[in-house]
Amino acid sequence: MIDAKEFITTYCLRTGQSIYEDVEQDIGIPSESFQIDKNKLRFSDFNGLRNGLNVINRYSREKSLRPEGPVSPSFKRRGVIEGFYGKPWTHQQRKRAMTLFAEYNMNTFILAPKDDPWQRFDWRTPFAGEFLEKTSELVALGKELLIEVSVCVSPGLTITYSSEEDREALLVRYRQLMGIGVERFGLLLDDISGDLQFDDDRARYRNISEAHADFANNLNTSLKVDRSDLTLFICPLQYHGRGNEPYIANLGKSLSKDIDLMWTGRQICSEYLDEIDAERFFKETTKRPLYWDNYPVNDVAMIHQLHVGPLEKREPNLGAYSEGLVANPMDLFEASLLPLLTVADYLWDSRNYCPENSWDLALVRLFEVAEERSALRHLFQNCFESCLAVDSAPEFGKLLGNATLAWRTGNIALAVKKLHEQGELIVKNYNLINDDSFSLPDLRREIDPWLRKYKQVGLALFEVSKILQRATFSNGRIVGLSGMAEEVKAIRISLAQNPTRIFGDGLDLVLGELATELSVV
Repeated sequence: MIDAKEFITTYCLRTGQSIYEDVEQDIGIPSESFQIDKNKLRFSDFNGLRNGLNVINRYSREKSLRPEGPVSPSFKRRGVIEGFYGKPWTHQQRKRAMTLFAEYNMNTFILAPKDDPWQRFDWRTPFAGEFLEKTSELVALGKELLIEVSVCVSPGLTITYSSEEDREALLVRYRQLMGIGVERFGLLLDDISGDLQFDDDRARYRNISEAHADFANNLNTSLKVDRSDLTLFICPLQYHGRGNEPYIANLGKSLSKDIDLMWTGRQICSEYLDEIDAERFFKETTKRPLYWDNYPVNDVAMIHQLHVGPLEKREPNLGAYSEGLVANPMDLFEASLLPLLTVADYLWDSRNYCPENSWDLALVRLFEVAEERSALRHLFQNCFESCLAVDSAPEFGKLLGNATLAWRTGNIALAVKKLHEQGELIVKNYNLINDDSFSLPDLRREIDPWLRKYKQVGLALFEVSKILQRATFSNGRIVGLSGMAEEVKAIRISLAQNPTRIFGDGLDLVLGELATELSVV
């Protein structure tokens, strides 16, 4: 058993942070909490010590005032679930992510990659040595960083719920994981058939909710025989809605009290999460929701969107009504880190969370070179389209509005200037990010489709500004020469043929209107 000074040295070296030694344990402080009193860090347990060290380092780095009084997290479970469809993160990416997440006071990492065969399609086969070796390394790193690593299995595509043989096959895997230090397990029953698929199950259960509850409870009982401190959580077949639907209500009431139940909110990718819905979920299911937040994930129908904006529209007191929240990232590892740091800020201190400030600070933390950070900031600010954002490119929208007003009120030169300057900025940023000296080549590779569309828009703005230069203003409207409307239409069609989403729909609408205005004789 290491003491506080040993923990401080090991942890700070692991995360690259400054060592702070003026500490004292105070058992009167709640778990995971701390208090800074006359420069002395008082902590509850090693989790509180870690969190306090992180905050001291961060406030020093950001030159902000240290918090006064006791500091406690807003959410009990705070973390990330690698649960997307797409290429799984690599082992090295997971290790790097966990180290960064620990620095931001997260305490949970859940391994559940949908497109890795061991997760869903090959669940009856015991884990191979290489998988166990790498997962063991993650678990050990998690213990060092005070991040609980959980592993999930998704047997629902082919399982017979009434089969003891199938339950035992799953337990073989869980026991293998138990052997390398895993203490919390996930049973994922999402994205599967809603019907009982086999005769034995149809003979035994009235519906799929009853089958899921019975299977999960039996599995949980078997785990408790092995070790009473092991825990289980479930992602149900129906994981979004209002919580009062028959399947989820019956499942929640039938599950053992110590099994957590995951929930994504009203939608699969919920625009907002609020306390009222969490209260309703508890009332109907007897479970406080463990939120599986599908942001910033961009899989399936969202692959043309780049979700790099800050977490928004999660109510400030949601942690008091839930078991916690884990965010599902993109398969684009480097790009995911930016929004995930804002998720971490929200989960730690949701009452004082400011999306804009958190996002700006995350940019500084991840992108050290100021010139590169400025270019990426402009690129990413125009990629805010997601379930969270009504306006996917607010600043660009303002620019288009000003340019449009200018040419419609006779100031064509101003419109030309604004569009040309924006195109110039975009191309300059593109060239900087695309240069061989750019310090983040892995990020550049991930965002290449959006980077290319970004440049395409910049060049389009140049072309539109040249067209406008040839126009005149007469009788209260802009007047074009022959062929100018067709030139604008060609630019619009070219942009529309690239499905990558950036800058929202504003430019497409403006180009359509401009073509119409220039075509009027």
